[in-house]
Amino acid sequence: MSHPFIIWTMRRTGGTSLATLLMKLSEHPGTQHEPFNADRALGHVLTAWQQDRDVPAMRGAIRQALARTPTIKHCYELMPLKLNRALLQVSNNLGYRHIILERQDEAARILSLELAKMTGAWGKEAATDIYAQIAAGNRQMEPIDTSSALSHLRTCRQKRADLLALFAEYQQEPFSVCFEDMYTDYDRGRAKLQELLDFLSLDVSGLPDFEDQVRTALVQSGQNSARMQHYVPNLHKARQVLQRALDEESR
Repeated sequence: MSHPFIIWTMRRTGGTSLATLLMKLSEHPGTQHEPFNADRALGHVLTAWQQDRDVPAMRGAIRQALARTPTIKHCYELMPLKLNRALLQVSNNLGYRHIILERQDEAARILSLELAKMTGAWGKEAATDIYAQIAAGNRQMEPIDTSSALSHLRTCRQKRADLLALFAEYQQEPFSVCFEDMYTDYDRGRAKLQELLDFLSLDVSGLPDFEDQVRTALVQSGQNSARMQHYVPNLHKARQVLQRALDEESR
């Protein structure tokens, strides 16, 4: 039997189609993506903790939510550290394996997030309609708030450091994969997917349409928000500001 899993990621990393594919292939039940967000299926866990700050109660609620070992895609940068810690503790005890899905081009992820905030294009269907309006000139793009984008970048970098510290504290070795590993080149993405399937002990040998599912997930999905970025007046400047901050961090 394969392992249940949690995909730890951030908004606009990309890879929703990968998460959907893995959930479909797993014999463990799936759940709504980002289920601990306040407006999602398990949002009551976050809401209750925000009200009473009762960590044992939160841990118990997570244990109940994970009793059937559902597979989860989790945007950890939206969650308090205490919830992420409790989720890691409980899931470890239930035999979960952990996947970190990141973006090598972090500046591009932040710009994509800012674009989604500005346009409201959070899903593929909404993006198709909204992007068509922008391309037709029926809707104008405002400049990106570089101060807000830079602040969020710094928050995300700290959240990432906190998550890696949690994995080290609990002696967990997650499978780390980048969006670019999966989606830049099909053969490269297919090979990385096989590594991921092996990590989860997922046997797909009996699925006749497996390769078709893989191609759909790795080639035909995504919003392609980058095509709208040239409509943003200060995109080049915003990217420079973000990249400069990332370069300074890596020195």
